[in-house]
Amino acid sequence: MAPRLALRFGGHLRRQQSAQSRAFGAFARHQQAQWPESSPEIRRMLHETLVVQEGSNKRPPPKRSPHDLAIFRPARLNLGTSIPLTIDGQEHPFNPILLRDLCSCPLCIDQSTRQKLFYSADIPADIQVTETYVRHGHFRFRWSVDAPGYGNDHVSSIPIEALKRLVRTGMLDRAAPELPTRQYWTAETFDQETSDFSFDTYMKDDKALLKALRQLYTYGLMFVSGVPDDETSVEQLAARIGPLKTTFYGRTWDVRSVPDAKNVAYTAQNLGFHMDLMYMKQPPHLQLLHCIRSSSAGGASLFTDSFKAVEDLARTDLDSMATLSKVHIDYHYDHPGSQYYHRRRPVIEQRPLQRGRRTWPTYEALQRDPGVPDDGTKTEAALLEPMDFVASVAWSPPFQAPPRLQGFSPAIPVSAPQLLSHRYNGWHEAARKFNQLIHRPKGIYERLMKPGECVIFDNRRVLHARSAFEVGDVGKERWLRGAYIDEDPFLSKLHVMGRQEMEAQ
Repeated sequence: MAPRLALRFGGHLRRQQSAQSRAFGAFARHQQAQWPESSPEIRRMLHETLVVQEGSNKRPPPKRSPHDLAIFRPARLNLGTSIPLTIDGQEHPFNPILLRDLCSCPLCIDQSTRQKLFYSADIPADIQVTETYVRHGHFRFRWSVDAPGYGNDHVSSIPIEALKRLVRTGMLDRAAPELPTRQYWTAETFDQETSDFSFDTYMKDDKALLKALRQLYTYGLMFVSGVPDDETSVEQLAARIGPLKTTFYGRTWDVRSVPDAKNVAYTAQNLGFHMDLMYMKQPPHLQLLHCIRSSSAGGASLFTDSFKAVEDLARTDLDSMATLSKVHIDYHYDHPGSQYYHRRRPVIEQRPLQRGRRTWPTYEALQRDPGVPDDGTKTEAALLEPMDFVASVAWSPPFQAPPRLQGFSPAIPVSAPQLLSHRYNGWHEAARKFNQLIHRPKGIYERLMKPGECVIFDNRRVLHARSAFEVGDVGKERWLRGAYIDEDPFLSKLHVMGRQEMEAQ
């Protein structure tokens, strides 16, 4: 080979190898982040390959604890220029930009809509307080310069009580009423601790509605009886909570046996425990099912608390909980010519929690944290339970899709079957244990719904199922009418009604 050609070929080969190396590095890091710690073999191989790929003289960067991010050291705080305000007998430093942004005068906050009339980003960076005084229960401030559109005569006004609240709680506005404490349940405890609500009371009595919604938040499940035999009744029930969530099924939809069904729910077959629409980016939070007809034999509705299963899994097998929180599973709705949806999500979706100066991304991170400071944080952390971390559960076996390897490249020295086998070997064991827990007889609440009953349940917590039923004569088939509601309207209704209750006392 000619020297020039050899040099060109060598450069091309190095560039190709470099590209392959970068592709593998990105893929390996992605896989390392997902795979459970209880399966170290391929993780170690990927790590070793990363070290070689990134250079034998390069050490992996030191691991920083996520808890470090929550430790605030006063010397490192960026306060900018600050002025002292005396609140409850103690001085507190406030940045002028922050104070200007908190102005609640009619020129800054529309008194009807309660919306801001200026942009925070328009506040001059060099703004300074030129005068401070107290009048009518408010701190008043004049400024050296102000946001565009405000003259020298503008005086900012902030209620003293609001700043007291900020000092005590970290919130300037009134805190929303506390949500009820979520409680695990079994079939026995659900039967003992909850009650049904009549349609008339639910529709006409706000106190009864608030009680019903609090039960729904606490247990994730409630029933309404005496619902009129009308196709619009489910919409009336939903409207008391919030607007319907429209999907490709429509605003409302029917559950009954039909020929050539595209969904197992529209057959007479047994339908195992699942959650609806896990293949969507934002699955519905609440589901309503109104029983209009139930003349066929069978067809009992079954419900179980997935949060109870997560709690028991966390207490008995923390590694399995970690696996179900890390490994993402594919869900899809794939009907050529009509609809295609696909989403990847873990079975257990957790949210980070902070106590004192410490933040934990997951429950297992808390349990494995060796250095919780003994400054009150340890006492608070000891009170945290798995349910405090669990945001939602995703479990829908009928709609589980074939797995995908995100970022896979032929340049990777591990084959796709090896990687998938590794992932599913660990995940399957954890999923099998979770599946056993949700099928424990004592945890299954069974109800043969009668015409005139409607169930409302949390679709991200309570798993629902249905036993097989016999298809009766035409016009006598089992018929449920359903609807969905998103989480935001539900929580908004709880907050608004809770605040109204507080103000009425």
